Amino acid sequence: MIAAFTRTAARTALAAAVAGTAAFGLFGTMAVANAGGDYGPDTCLEGYVWREANSADHVCVKPATRDQARNDNSAAASRKAGGGPYGPNTCVNGFVWREAYNGDVVCVTTAVRQQAKDDNAAAADRKASLNIWLTTYTSGNKCTGNVCTAVSDAGSQFKINGDHFNNGTVTIIVNRNNGARLATYTVNAGQHNGYAGGSFGYESNIWDPTTGYHEACTGGNDSYVQAYDPNSQRWSGKLAFKHDCHS
Repeated sequence: MIAAFTRTAARTALAAAVAGTAAFGLFGTMAVANAGGDYGPDTCLEGYVWREANSADHVCVKPATRDQARNDNSAAASRKAGGGPYGPNTCVNGFVWREAYNGDVVCVTTAVRQQAKDDNAAAADRKASLNIWLTTYTSGNKCTGNVCTAVSDAGSQFKINGDHFNNGTVTIIVNRNNGARLATYTVNAGQHNGYAGGSFGYESNIWDPTTGYHEACTGGNDSYVQAYDPNSQRWSGKLAFKHDCHS
């Protein structure tokens, strides 16, 4: 068997563009979702819409729940008793305040109030907040046929992770701070226990320069990772990291 050993010095060389497939385990093929549009930091994940119990209510809910909120708002006056222990906002028998937001005294059924409480608690998990973070992994030896490549100094490579994306294709770019492109990856975001929305974990070919060296690694963060979600037409924030040890 032929063994080809890589050297640490070669790790800083990276192709200008590299395509890949994400894996948080094994991902199935997923179709790209229809574009939902960018509605800023309150953009909902696919399948959810703003509840709009009032004009400032951007809690993400199912469309049927938004319809319910509109119907309840329209019926609000007919469900008030006209007086009682809670003044003019006292509800007739069988109705309670919705309490979808502070000061919400629209009279609804107890089931609708509970739904509003549950939706408020789940609000953050239903937003396309496009969270990304880095971890590392050790690839070990890789073989193609009878030719193997081994890592000579036990360094680690970066794994690019994300959640709160829409299911489907996500594009990841890796740039230097000056805008020069280091890599481009295409991954599939899907549902995974413990992660909100579509999530992924991509094992990149970018080495962590702080591992595997026998000398001090100096310099600050010189590069960043960013991910694009085509459904919401939004970019994640820029995640800074150190690509070259002496930059």
